[in-house]
Amino acid sequence: MFIVLVFVIIIYPTVSKTDEIAALILARGGSKGVYLKNLQTVGGVSLLARTVHTARAAGLVDVTVSTDHPLIALEALKCGAHIFHRSKVTSSNVAPSIWGSLEFLDKNPGVRTLILLQATSPFTRASQIRLAVDAIKTNRFDCVFSVTRTFHLRWKENKKFVSPINFDLQFRPRRQSWRGELVETGAFYVARRSLLEAGYFQNHNCTVVEMSRLESLEIDSYWDLKLANVLSNSNLV
Repeated sequence: MFIVLVFVIIIYPTVSKTDEIAALILARGGSKGVYLKNLQTVGGVSLLARTVHTARAAGLVDVTVSTDHPLIALEALKCGAHIFHRSKVTSSNVAPSIWGSLEFLDKNPGVRTLILLQATSPFTRASQIRLAVDAIKTNRFDCVFSVTRTFHLRWKENKKFVSPINFDLQFRPRRQSWRGELVETGAFYVARRSLLEAGYFQNHNCTVVEMSRLESLEIDSYWDLKLANVLSNSNLV
């Protein structure tokens, strides 16, 4: 184990890129709900490796894993990804993803568009990432992100009562006559550098790529991990 750790530290570089589009996977080692979550396996393959392989299948050559943990770095190297040394500040429990993204962009001035991929979304398809990249390349949008469609009727708690949020009580929608709502999945965000440097992943000039409910599963607990393995083995996604 000592030899492995020394090896990782020696080849743990800061990546300097000149490519216009880069894919980034933020994979810190301090996940709380599931220990070293990014290294957990679905279908016998680690979540990190699945994401790198999907990015490659989508035609993304420039794929970087930003991490603070040597074992995650080693897994990324096995997959052929670049490594970016993530700081303690951006890998803390309170750090939002925008911090990690800006840290990477600061060291890579040639990147004009960033594709942020979430390793904990194991069923993201390469075709969905390609759709997002194609949409951003049209220059019509500043950002593209993944969503799923839900048909839940939502309610808001007040002090004494509850009230509907997304429907009228007198005109309760039928599923077959309602397009539902779009909910972020967090699987991927594609954004222009100028937008990210303003501190945002999204603005009012965005479009979306829709995923199915099963594809949008996010690993946040051991139960999610078990469900993902069941779905993987059943070939439902």
